[in-house]
Amino acid sequence: MKKIIITFLMFSVSLLSCKKLLDQPPQSQLAASKFWKTSDDAKAGIAGIYDGIQDMFSSQYIYWGDGRSDNLSYHPTYNDGLPLALNVLTPTTNGADWTLIYATISRANFAIKYIPTIDGIDPVLSKDLQAQALGIRAYCYFWLIRLWGNVPVWTEPYEDLSTDPYKAATPAADIVKNVILPDLLKAYDLSDHTASVVWNLNSGGIAAMLMDVYMYNHDYSNALLWCDNLFKLNRYSLESTANWKNNFIAPTNTKECIWSLNWDFTVDGGNKTSQEIGAGDTNSDFSVDPALWTYFTTTTTDIRGALSVDFKVNNHDKIWKYYAVNLDKNGNQIYPNSPQANLLFPLYRLADIYLLRAEALNRTGDLANALVYLNMVHTRAGLPAYQASDFANADAMLYGTPVNANGILRERQLELFCEAKRWFDLQRNNIIISIMDPIIKIRQVNKGFPATGFGDPRKIFWPIDQDVLNANTKLTQNPPY
Repeated sequence: MKKIIITFLMFSVSLLSCKKLLDQPPQSQLAASKFWKTSDDAKAGIAGIYDGIQDMFSSQYIYWGDGRSDNLSYHPTYNDGLPLALNVLTPTTNGADWTLIYATISRANFAIKYIPTIDGIDPVLSKDLQAQALGIRAYCYFWLIRLWGNVPVWTEPYEDLSTDPYKAATPAADIVKNVILPDLLKAYDLSDHTASVVWNLNSGGIAAMLMDVYMYNHDYSNALLWCDNLFKLNRYSLESTANWKNNFIAPTNTKECIWSLNWDFTVDGGNKTSQEIGAGDTNSDFSVDPALWTYFTTTTTDIRGALSVDFKVNNHDKIWKYYAVNLDKNGNQIYPNSPQANLLFPLYRLADIYLLRAEALNRTGDLANALVYLNMVHTRAGLPAYQASDFANADAMLYGTPVNANGILRERQLELFCEAKRWFDLQRNNIIISIMDPIIKIRQVNKGFPATGFGDPRKIFWPIDQDVLNANTKLTQNPPY
């Protein structure tokens, strides 16, 4: 399969081999007409799209989803995570480059255009492959708008060298309305609802993503509708407490995982995220935030701490959520060297959906049922069920209070720790600054800097990478960078 992917990449668009066209790289007009002829071509094309997701998340999954949040802090002796932990991003900070996301979009654009033209392909297969391409294109744009705000949009493959390869940014709201939601709705209609391979974006993953996008839009009625559609597929259930770790080390052995990222270091090389959260041959880029470390190490009835974080490491920098238990004779976890690291990221799983449902129900005033879904996840973690009397009102149930820090968003933080969800939870609920400002001030003081806090609220978005700006004169840097 890797050889097939490489063959596909020889004619497909690759931003890695054409750095000057960082938004949308060109390909020759001959290539597509010679490829996209058979079912195998279509499957290889889709494999190339998944390869693109692997490239996207191999080094940025943690940077984009958790690195700037209250889940992680800077490493005590290693400073790669420091710009994120102190919110001092620059156009050259690791993570500011969106190139690999657009490379994946480009591959999806070719598949969306050409798979319907293949003669003799099984109609069900054709529609399902189109659904995966459409869904992944929407997924990529969903990441782009949450990280950078307004971004360029390409929905056609770049095939004609006479076409301007650069575009100005499109408002994020327009991208949701005109690209992300239409792509996902069409993808769901096209998808084979009987297909449920966890490594593929199947109908369950598309429904989960639609719920996520509607939550981002604060459209709670449609979010609940798509949650209902997911439930109607009748193929997902929470993993048991004893086997919770299967979600991260054996997604094919649990009914909780909806869509997970496949990885095999013998084919794909080592997953570079291991260097950020735990590998045997290097320091991690981050450590667990002190407040979260304290909770995990003192609340021993919550099984998630001991299964997510290595309590024996003094620097608090080994997150072993994605590693199977592998102890040496002294009882210490043995971490693979980064070239041999397999990390199987859960992109959507049922606990995530249950807690999003709790959030949507809370937002619509249905606190009784919000409590039901909150408790499904909370009690699975080994904790006693919340009572209605624990929450004075909807805000207390969602955000917690200074006296009672528990609530839906806190449960999401604990359950989905280092699953690239926390930053977007804070963003969706407009609490990035209220949560992060006091934390960043403490970090700044501890590092000997003035306690300026989060700073300019426009820094919620990332800066655009300097190489991207240099290449595309139609773009302007995100303020205030």
